[in-house]
Formats: sequence, C-alpha cells, structure tokens
Amino acid sequence: MRLIKSILAIFFSCVITSVYANTSSISEQLQALDELRLKDRIVFSDRLASLKNSLIDEPIEQDDKHKLALLSAWDLVSKGDFNQALKLAEEIEQQASEQLAIRATSLIVNIHTLSFKYTDAFASVEKLINYASSVNDEQLYYQIMGPVILLYSKIERYKQIQQLIGNGLTLTRNKTLRCRLESLGLPSLYHSTSFSIYQEKFNEVNLLCELAAEAMFNLLNIRNHMFYLVEQQQAATALTFYQQYYPQVEQIDYPILTAGFNVAAAKALLQQGQLIAANKLARQAEQILPNDRNDPAVLSTYQVLTLIAQAERNFENLLRYSEKRRDTELAIATEKASQQLAYQLVSSKAQLKEQRIQLLDKDNALLTLERNLYQQQADNRYLLLLLISSLSLVLVALTYRGMTRSKRYRKMAEFDQLTGISNRHHFFQQAKIATHYCQQNQRPLSVILFDLDHFKQINDTCGHAIGDWALQQVVATCRNFMRNSDIFGRLGGEEFAIVLPDCTAYKAEMLAEICREAIAAIETSQLPSGLTLSASFGISEAAQSGYDINVLLDIADKALYHVKRNGRNQVYVSKKQ
Repeated sequence: MRLIKSILAIFFSCVITSVYANTSSISEQLQALDELRLKDRIVFSDRLASLKNSLIDEPIEQDDKHKLALLSAWDLVSKGDFNQALKLAEEIEQQASEQLAIRATSLIVNIHTLSFKYTDAFASVEKLINYASSVNDEQLYYQIMGPVILLYSKIERYKQIQQLIGNGLTLTRNKTLRCRLESLGLPSLYHSTSFSIYQEKFNEVNLLCELAAEAMFNLLNIRNHMFYLVEQQQAATALTFYQQYYPQVEQIDYPILTAGFNVAAAKALLQQGQLIAANKLARQAEQILPNDRNDPAVLSTYQVLTLIAQAERNFENLLRYSEKRRDTELAIATEKASQQLAYQLVSSKAQLKEQRIQLLDKDNALLTLERNLYQQQADNRYLLLLLISSLSLVLVALTYRGMTRSKRYRKMAEFDQLTGISNRHHFFQQAKIATHYCQQNQRPLSVILFDLDHFKQINDTCGHAIGDWALQQVVATCRNFMRNSDIFGRLGGEEFAIVLPDCTAYKAEMLAEICREAIAAIETSQLPSGLTLSASFGISEAAQSGYDINVLLDIADKALYHVKRNGRNQVYVSKKQ
C-alpha cells in the first residue's frame, strides 16, 4: 500500500511539474502554488523547490519575489522550522506591499501560536481584525483571518469566532472557501450551542466539503464529530462514521488524523464494553501520537488506555497510562493558563494605551469610554459562556464515567448556584481527599482563604443584584489562573477558599497576588463613585500546620484577619506556628 502511495505521489508530482512548466507567467505559478499548499503539502513543497531552482538565474519582479518568500515561509512552517519561517515573514512584513505584508502578519500570528508564544500572537491580532474589516477579497479574508480564528478557538472566544466566520461567508459563494470557513467554526458551535443545532450545521458542512472535494477539512471535521458523538452517548453512530471514512484516512496517511479516528473509535467501543477492540485501536493511536499535547487525540488516547488497564486490572499499565494522562492534563492546564494570561496582558496593554490617548486628546474621551463599556459588556457575556461550557464539560465527564441521570443531578447540587464553584459541603469533601492524598505521599499543600473588602457596603448601597454580579466577576477572574487540580469553593457570603495540592506557600502567595491584582482591575464603572472591588488573602501551608483542613483554614483565617487589621487588599502568609 505504501509503495502504491509513493508511486502515485511521484506521478502526481510529475503531472503538476509538467503543468507548471507550461505556465508562462511566474505570477500564475505562484498563485497556483498558493492554492496547492492547502491541498497537498508534500507536492507543494516539491513544486516550490523546483520553481525556486528554475528562477536562480532569472529576473523576477519585486512583488513576485515577496510572494515566493511568503510561500517559502509557509513551507518552513509545515516542516517545523519556526525560527527561520518567522525571520522570513518579518522581513516580508517590513518590505512588501500592503496586501502581502498583512498576509505575512497573519503567518506571524500562526507561527507564534504554534510556538506557544501567545503574548506575541495576540499583539498582532487587532491589526489583522482591523484590516479584515475593509477587505472585499474572499481569498485574502480567509488567508489573514484563518490563524486568528484558530487562536480564538484556543481561548474559547466562541462568539468572536462565529462573527469572524459570518463576515467571511458574506464575501463568498465559493464552495471551497465556505467549506474551510465553516469547518473552522464547527468546534466553537458545538461548545456554545445545543447539540441539535451543531448537528444540523455539521451535516451541512459535511456535504459542502464533499462537494468541494476538500477531503482534509472534511475528515478533520468528522474526526472531531466522532469525539462529540461519544460525549453525547452515541457510540454506534460514531463507529458508523469510522467504518465509512477510515479508508480515506488511510489513503491520506496524516498521523494526527489517523490517531484521532482510531482513538475516537476506541472510546466508542469502550462505551459499548468492547475492551479488546478498543485496546487495539487505542494502541495503534498511541504509536503515531504527535508531540502537541493540546490535540484531543492525545488526552483521549491516555484516558482510554487508563480505563482499559483498570478494567483488565493490569496495574503496571494503569500506573504508566495514569501518569501519562496526568502529565497531559497538567500540560493542557498550564497551556490554558498561559493563553489566558497572554490574552489578559495584551488586553491590559491595550487599555493602558487607550488611557494615554484620553490624556492627550480630551475631545475623544466620551467615545473611548463608551467603547470600553461595550467591550466590557461583551467580555461579561463571553465569561458567562465560558462558565456554561465548563459546567457542560463536567456533566459530559460524569456521563462518560457511567453515572446515572439521578447521580448527575445530585452532583449539580454540590456546586454553588450563583458562582458555579464548589459549595461549602462539597468543598470540604474534596479538600479532605486532597489533604489525605498529599499527606500519604508527602506532597506539599497550601490553602488560600480570601473575602471581598467592604462587600456589605456594596450590597447595602447598590442592592443584592450588583453584589451577586461582583461575586460572579471575582470567581470568573480568579478561575482563569487556576489548575484543574485546584479546589475552589465558596464557604459563604463573600468568603472563598482554594486548596492547592502540590503547591508550596511561596507559589500560593504568587497565585494570590495575581488574583488580588486581577480583582482590583475588574471594571467597576457601574458602581457608585468611590466603590471598587478588592480582596484580602490569608495563606497557610501543610508543611507548617499539618494536613487537617480545619486547622489549615483556621490558620489561614488568622492570616486573613491580620491583613484586615493592616489595611486590607493584601496577601499574608501565616508564619510557622
């Protein structure tokens, strides 16, 4: 099979070479290469090298030279040479015409995203969005906004994604471009709407991509759809997709696509109780997994193999895959925190820039204030969507573990209805489990206790609706900086606690300082003049006080009282008792 694929690839390359050789215009050859890179990256790379060799001694227009350089940068990205690709893209951004320069900027965003340099990626996003608002060329819009949509997917800005895709769809009736744009929006639609609405859109995009002969986009959509079907307890339907489309996946021979199909089918088989078949597919997926742990195929593979080892009572495999699963979850959580922090930093810089503009040009003060207010209202809606998505994921996880409907409803009662975090009872349950684990394994553990300063004054002055809003804002802000393993609960009123397994007092103090500064930065323009949001933090550590959660909370409370006596809006770590 691989020999046949190689022969076909060589034949296809030779045919394309012949076509290009008969193309009279260098610009036309570059345009054709630009389209080819999204269909067959191997043939694209070969054709690009051939064209560059043929032009060594040939004169070439400056604009065509920049187009060739941009294609070379794309080729370097596909080969993983991000540093050289970035250097080349930055040169094009500085020297090329406006349209090519903005495409280079889009490529730079893509490179920074792939390199996990999210602060640098977000720094260029606003420039791309502003430029795209005046673009009428359908191809150009997709080229510059594709990386932005992918970046927004990572930070779960679903409404912004749908808006960007909607703008692109108004520009084109081309089946190929509509397939690509709609494909980018399917994950955000799944996470932000009902499954029935998503399912209807998926069927529409599936047909569209098949008509456009966009096999790669279509198969990636189907791979993700299989994961979603398993989450919705539709294992049989997921396996039907696997049997129908897996022969196409084998022909394309793209590792991450193959791994995704195999592990999605393995999860479906596991849901049906077919351990042997599920184990076979999961191990096939494991052999070709990518290094990028953010792909759903990676975590799903280790989840399936862990459950199979548990069912088989194979404790050696259970330990090995549990560690890989834990490491992957930690890497994903760390990556998520990095993404959110980068977004917050870039947003803060943008706000500071706006404030300076206000000082220099008072005539624009009113317009700037209105724009900031609208943006804050939009951000509030996005945070609410994020909270709803998080609760949905919790419910899906509970369903996947085989819990009954009644157990899921009882689990929902363990969370605070206003803020979405653990209530007092559930918090103490989870905290005891965490402290026991850390004590048994001699792991560090810290506790943060905090409450809002002068919260009663906000309730008395503005009413309980504003008070509830303030509590929700504080919780949503702090959760951006926490790990999945951290236990966050509302003990009552405006008092909150965080249990941090595997965390020393020094790291807990850093987290508390980040949360304190983020709370103080919450927009409070709707509050009366003179009222702001701030919080006081007290910290205790098991290494100093033992692993009894009640004792740790009592010591953290004393540290919190120390802060209140000394002016509030501070962080204090309890000294050794």
